[in-house]
Amino acid sequence: MTSLAIEELPAVIKADVEEYLENHPRSPAARLRPRMGMAGDIWLAFIGPEVRDGASGLGQTPRDALRDFNRHFMEPLISSNGSEPA
Repeated sequence: MTSLAIEELPAVIKADVEEYLENHPRSPAARLRPRMGMAGDIWLAFIGPEVRDGASGLGQTPRDALRDFNRHFMEPLISSNGSEPA
């Protein structure tokens, strides 16, 4: 899988991603600007050197991957602390 920084995405995809991030400025994705990649026909948004729980999102589109990233960000840490994930 090749991953790209948001700034390196093709123009049309980058514009869509940037619009999503602008509309969700306080989200983990907007603050951390995860790298984007594809595995087959699934988009990935992730931080760090590899895709892992709590620091990645998957989806059919880049926006879906960012939504999933926001929804699951830090979930393993919260779960291990005895709290239920949101």
